[in-house]
Amino acid sequence: MRNLKIPAVKRLIVIAVVFLNLSATAQYIKFKYLALNVPNKMAAAQWYKNTLGFKIITNNKDVYVSDAGNNFRIKFLADPTQKSNYKDVSFDACHIALESDSMHYWSQRILKAGGSYNTPPRLNAIGDAVIDMRDPNGFMIQLIYRVHPYYTHTPGSLRFEHLALNMSNNKDAALWYVEFMGLTIPWSKDPADSTRAVSNYRIPYVGDPGHNMAMEFLTTGDTRPYTQLGFGVSYIAFEVSNARKLAKNMIRGGAKQVGDIQKNSNGDIAICMRCPWGNMIQLIQTKAS
Repeated sequence: MRNLKIPAVKRLIVIAVVFLNLSATAQYIKFKYLALNVPNKMAAAQWYKNTLGFKIITNNKDVYVSDAGNNFRIKFLADPTQKSNYKDVSFDACHIALESDSMHYWSQRILKAGGSYNTPPRLNAIGDAVIDMRDPNGFMIQLIYRVHPYYTHTPGSLRFEHLALNMSNNKDAALWYVEFMGLTIPWSKDPADSTRAVSNYRIPYVGDPGHNMAMEFLTTGDTRPYTQLGFGVSYIAFEVSNARKLAKNMIRGGAKQVGDIQKNSNGDIAICMRCPWGNMIQLIQTKAS
């Protein structure tokens, strides 16, 4: 049989096409927002603006708050038939962390505006100062001052840093989000883990490639309280360039699609998914993305 000679340039093109078809990271993905059901969405947004200095963003009937750098948002829902108070949800089940350069200032503002302490201030294993608090609806807010900040932020303001969720196996979960959704391990070399044989990396955290936001995966206590809330109460939204393709890749990794693909008059689509651990995820594809 005659050997087929393929020009070098064509060989590179073939390899590139195969790689792009196989890789989950071949498309744009960004943490967009955390959806959260509350008794009154405009009142909740106003509290986050007045107390934490966040910006209110409205889009038709949708109400969001964003930090100064537009890194991430909370989208407020207001369905009276769904859960809207979170005082009974464990801090280990879910919380959102805000990086601060003035812990006392922000914690006092939260207390004066009707919030509360969940646990007393403390230092974590690597020396970061942490205060666990709750807003007036009981939702879990963690203030954190990093010895070595992971992200840059505007001085004097709070920055969304991570969303913590409880997983039955945080290492497997982190690797799943990297392999099947194209997220990244944003921070390497945790001093506390540097002597462990299993990994040198801060595996419980995964972030988007643009360094906007991260998720922390905990393995403490019951993993169910957040996943049992359902899409009417909360979900995590990602902006992506090809929602159908990413959903297909997630399903290949064991995720499940929830309901039909939603499409609006502008041509934007949304696909609701549950990862293998049950977390509620929405993939959003707009014409701009």
